Amino acid sequence: MPTANSRPPPRFGWRVAALIYTVTGVACVLACAAVPESEAGLLAAVLGGLPWSMSLLTLDLSPGVANTALMLLAGSWAINAALLWWLALRRPTHHGPSHPA
Repeated sequence: MPTANSRPPPRFGWRVAALIYTVTGVACVLACAAVPESEAGLLAAVLGGLPWSMSLLTLDLSPGVANTALMLLAGSWAINAALLWWLALRRPTHHGPSHPA
């Protein structure tokens, strides 16, 4: 008879997703900072930061806009990663009876 401890935690999939998203986000943002001319890296960073990266549309093309855009992208990845980690680490809710009959 399997015990309750033999099963993986109920939020295991969320933890894996949060870890992968966090590592990918750090890599994309660092790559955009290191090689700002890369269009593919910038596109990946913008798509990964959706929906928050839509705030890039509010920027005007003035000097220093690249630094501001990078800060917005890093912030949008951080918000999404925080939401994923919250889903991964929150305690599961119990919808069934508290004790078996």
